[in-house]
Amino acid sequence: MVQSFVKKEFTPTFGNGNLPKLLYVCKAEASHTKLPCVMHMHQDRLEILYIRHGKGIHTIGGRQYHTKQGDILIYNSGVIHDERTNPDEDMSVYSCGVSNLKLEGIRENCLLPDGASPVLHSGDFSQDIESVFRMMYTQIGLGNTGAEEICHHLLQTLLVMLIKQIDRSIDTEENKGVILGERIKKYIDDHYSEAHTLESISESLNISLSYLCHIFKETTGYAPMQYIMRRRIGEAQSLLINTQYSATEIASIVGYDNSNYFNTIFTRIVGMSPIKYRKCWVDGSYHGDR
Repeated sequence: MVQSFVKKEFTPTFGNGNLPKLLYVCKAEASHTKLPCVMHMHQDRLEILYIRHGKGIHTIGGRQYHTKQGDILIYNSGVIHDERTNPDEDMSVYSCGVSNLKLEGIRENCLLPDGASPVLHSGDFSQDIESVFRMMYTQIGLGNTGAEEICHHLLQTLLVMLIKQIDRSIDTEENKGVILGERIKKYIDDHYSEAHTLESISESLNISLSYLCHIFKETTGYAPMQYIMRRRIGEAQSLLINTQYSATEIASIVGYDNSNYFNTIFTRIVGMSPIKYRKCWVDGSYHGDR
């Protein structure tokens, strides 16, 4: 008899009552996967797919992947994906839907940081991962007493195993920084016209203020507030050229309540006032002088 002892304490991945919830588990044989699952996304859940057998062609977040047996596909909430089997080989899969997933520094119902590869290779964990899926599917399918509680713990087991795989696939601080920088940039690009402070951005993204500034500067070359300013002015330039909005209206659209302040910032960055900028472009009278 050989005993294996637990050698160290651990910090739970899911704490403070934030426990993920299993919504469903599915087993799809080749007869089902032959039907393509055309472009769609889930705003309210994470979906995990494990390829038991065969090969597939999956488009996730606009990028195509040729997938194979043992691959794990992560569909973060809000990410468009398209699924179809490889025409030369049948494919069978397990999949499950998860809600209430909250991991530090990652959007709700997401297992991966934005920008990370959504295809993981199970490697040495392949049999273990398939076994967890099989147990969840069997318990829910048979409706055994206590099935929900058993699957609740099995789901946590599956997620922790996958998180460890993700940690190994994103193995450098540089890569993590690039992914995080792109996440911050996307947030700012989506909200640049709103009233922001560094503190409010930091709180919204659940990232420390100092680390946010450091990573964002490395990614874009600008400090966050400087980037927001330039993003607003860039949009103002487009509106001045392509619309009939007044400079005051444009100031409000891009996030400046004070049109005089907008004029000052615009002139400082562009080198001329908004009105002169529009006149130069519309009349074709700009020859490089300021």
